[in-house]
Amino acid sequence: MNFLNPEALVFAVTLPIVVVFYLLKRRRMVQLVSSTIIWKRFLNETQASSPFQKLRHNWLLIIQLVLLALAIFALIRPYFSGKSESGRFVVVILDISASMQATDVSLNRFEHAKAEVRKMIDGMYDNDEMILILSGGRTEVLQSPTSVKSILRKALDQAKVTDSPTRLLDAIKLSQNLTRNRSKVEVHLFSDGVSSDLDAFELQDLNLVYHRLGEGGDNLGIVSLEVRSSLEQSYEQSVFATIGNFSTNAMSSEVTLFFNDQMIGNRNLTVGPTNTASLVFSTNQSTNGVFRVRLKKDDVLKVDNVGSVMGLTRRNVDVLLITKGNIFLEKAIRSIGDVDLIVKSSLTDSDPKVDVVVLDSIRPSVWPMGNVMAINTQSTNWFQPSGLLEDPPIVDWKTTHPLLRFVNFDNIQVAQAVNSELPTWMSPIVESSSVPLIAIGENDGQRALWVGFNPLDSTWPLRVSFPVFIANAIDWLNPKIVTNLRVGEPFSMRMLDKDSMVLVTLPDGEIVQTPTTGNGELVFADTLQQGVYHVKSGTNKISFCVNLLDGVESDIEAKDILELGQYGRVEATVQLDSNKELWRWFAIICLLLLMFEWWFYHRRTA
Repeated sequence: MNFLNPEALVFAVTLPIVVVFYLLKRRRMVQLVSSTIIWKRFLNETQASSPFQKLRHNWLLIIQLVLLALAIFALIRPYFSGKSESGRFVVVILDISASMQATDVSLNRFEHAKAEVRKMIDGMYDNDEMILILSGGRTEVLQSPTSVKSILRKALDQAKVTDSPTRLLDAIKLSQNLTRNRSKVEVHLFSDGVSSDLDAFELQDLNLVYHRLGEGGDNLGIVSLEVRSSLEQSYEQSVFATIGNFSTNAMSSEVTLFFNDQMIGNRNLTVGPTNTASLVFSTNQSTNGVFRVRLKKDDVLKVDNVGSVMGLTRRNVDVLLITKGNIFLEKAIRSIGDVDLIVKSSLTDSDPKVDVVVLDSIRPSVWPMGNVMAINTQSTNWFQPSGLLEDPPIVDWKTTHPLLRFVNFDNIQVAQAVNSELPTWMSPIVESSSVPLIAIGENDGQRALWVGFNPLDSTWPLRVSFPVFIANAIDWLNPKIVTNLRVGEPFSMRMLDKDSMVLVTLPDGEIVQTPTTGNGELVFADTLQQGVYHVKSGTNKISFCVNLLDGVESDIEAKDILELGQYGRVEATVQLDSNKELWRWFAIICLLLLMFEWWFYHRRTA
């Protein structure tokens, strides 16, 4: 025999309590008598009032104890295992995206959804199974299939809403895979329907029930935010913000700009119905810091009223050019903005540390540390030359690579190229019919760009694509750390220390330890909170910002119909009515009546 509700055994404590109260003696009054003949009768009554004598032939007590035991037995829900018909397989998808924080319903949409899911758990039958899936910026199985209600309730209590955009497609596809080849399947989606990826899903025969959360309301939200540095003045920075109005009424709000929590600007802004408006704050900040824009408007969605961006003072790129003389290459580098160029004829150990080293037809005795662009350069460290190739035709180039953006090799002739075997960690991006002409790669944290011919032995320096390629190359060899991300995007950077532990402080104050990869690269993907993150490795510190900035998510009008694919339509259901088991209440009432009966009897006979 097994029990579905063993917690109810706690009521068994009432059984000995009832017996104890029956054993209690009644208080008797002192009375003077005129004769001792009554002592014999008094002795008999005393013996009859002893604890064990009181319990003899007390059928009322016995009946009460039996009824009480049966009521407790009903509460613990005993059952015998055996063969039975399979129950329902219920998949619950709970939307945990940012729009579920809207307060157009009691508490917010997310808490209202959790309350509805609890009703569904309470209404499960004994042979039903349920699986809980969370859907936000990523899809997560919160609880694997189970029929134990207490486990489902505990898992549901652990669910938290995030600041991420809605991505329902992955969750619905997962539920489709989980329910394949199962009978009596129900898929329940608790969401406001705010998602932009459902057009790619064909409903087919999925039994999807859509529980709409939210009533809608007025909302202003920041949909775009960035900071730009002035090309003329390194300390001049402009903050650009776009505010969206997702209601049918014009809305106004005070917009405040902070730098490192100090207010430095304030504007009043009015946005027309279902429209956007932009504003610009111009600032002069001599240090790196965080710009934060805040809307003072009290609307139903708070998460899109704040945005943060890192303000970094502009720093020029230090480039060292080692050449015997190449006016085209030197002019191409000098034409790039934010570049400090040093030109030398040879490379030595005493050369200053720079961001990029350019080797032009130079075979150095010491291969430079850091990122290198090697033009017509041989090195036994990396390349194994085997002669020259005359008039190699350019037959293919990877137009999608950042290095070749706006670069075209049509009608470019090369007189001769180096016939060299590339190391395994390099891959060609421009090729002739037999040898690679331009290749790139990264080895042990060092980026390298190799050009296997002398540009002066070609028509390339006479084309516009040459200075464009050089500018792209400097950008690629000096990658900038992306410090402004969207919620859910991973943050990555190369750390100075390899195989080290990095401490990342989340916006809510939680500290997470994250290891670097073997080449010293940090990849941190837990960016589901909006706000400022702080990264610390040893004495090195850096911060980055994560924002929602999603117009789809800020449009909080709950959808009555889900459009899935070309032909799929799922209408929202009415509020969920769950099956309530009433036998528990009747059993509790039975217990209360038994206790009342005992109290009344004891009071009457006292």
